[in-house]
Amino acid sequence: MSEPADKLRIDKWLWAARFFKTRSIAADAIESGKVTMDGARVKQAKTVGVGD
Repeated sequence: MSEPADKLRIDKWLWAARFFKTRSIAADAIESGKVTMDGARVKQAKTVGVGD
């Protein structure tokens, strides 16, 4: 199952945007609840796109 080209997993996006040095560190931050979207915790597999 592939994702549309304009959508990325949040862990990949955080790494690609250089908020975190590695995807592993991004995943750890997500898992610990430091990353939220609209005030709610997210999972690593959450897809994000333009405007999210």
